[in-house]
Amino acid sequence: MHFTYTDKDILDGRFEFRQSGTFRVLSQFAQLKIAIACIFEVMFALYTLSVLFNGGAASNNTSIIIIKIALAVILPILPIWYILIVAGGEQQYSYYADERLMRIASKRHTYIFRYSDIENVTYKPMTLFTKQKGFTVTVTTKNTTLFFRYIMPSCAEFFTIESTPFYILQHPPIKAEERKDR
Repeated sequence: MHFTYTDKDILDGRFEFRQSGTFRVLSQFAQLKIAIACIFEVMFALYTLSVLFNGGAASNNTSIIIIKIALAVILPILPIWYILIVAGGEQQYSYYADERLMRIASKRHTYIFRYSDIENVTYKPMTLFTKQKGFTVTVTTKNTTLFFRYIMPSCAEFFTIESTPFYILQHPPIKAEERKDR
């Protein structure tokens, strides 16, 4: 599995199910951030072109020369700034699952799912330029419907639903008293 797995007591795995880890989710405002960054970049490029071609570098205007030097420094930084805006569109979530429930938490939200309340978990592939980047996971409970735009890590071997933490919600663990091998 690609996500972080921690089990504090080695013997606990023999008697009960317990799993925890972290995963990344694309923010709901990521598309808005990308659109704003693109608009800013186009406006900045148009301004740069107008200064470079309509400016008076030949007229020895010091303010135009300073602007050209500043643009020579800023233009290579724009793609890095753009990547940081896109990277800022991700949120880190942690999860903890045991035999009764699963808790998914971020800095701002905590969701607690009881396995008996889960009605449906659906996965829709999320692509970027025809390459799969993850899944849009819809978790439907008796009370609400939640959407997670799950991002698969770059080191993931397979883009399968079994490698996501949401698979635990879809296939809850068997409780110790329900096991037939004891």
